Amino acid sequence: MQSEGADTAEVVSRPRTAAEARQEVEFALYPLSCSPDARYRSAHLAGVWDATLIASELVGHVLHHRADLSRDCFLVCTLSCGEITISVTDPCDEVLPASPAAPDARRGGLEGAGWWLVHQLADQVDIVRLSRGAVPSPRPCRSPGPDPRRAEAEITGAEV
Repeated sequence: MQSEGADTAEVVSRPRTAAEARQEVEFALYPLSCSPDARYRSAHLAGVWDATLIASELVGHVLHHRADLSRDCFLVCTLSCGEITISVTDPCDEVLPASPAAPDARRGGLEGAGWWLVHQLADQVDIVRLSRGAVPSPRPCRSPGPDPRRAEAEITGAEV
């Protein structure tokens, strides 16, 4: 399902795999890759890639730890005023650390690496506890910086 406001685009889906989550985020953020200005487009691609990886890690967590509850996993990707918000309903009862430590491959592999990676890529991560499970909500992904066209418009007084 996709909804759009004046400056907002939102996609809500129920991905069955991490790959589907990545596809949904790419679809939701497609407007960022359509700019005719190559500088603007390339500046935003990093944010799109971060958002795609965040969604993949969050959905992958649900599918890996509680595949039986995957029907309760929803992905919401919102693009509003240049900010990207990724929310995933996670029906797992596991309490995730607010500030995960970096994974140590020498001490048992990459357990917890996905949650740590989400924290590295997102500007902000919120966990909202619900009656059943949690909703991790990183927001927004690293801002790609100001729109070069907007900066130019402010200098020249031209409209974008």
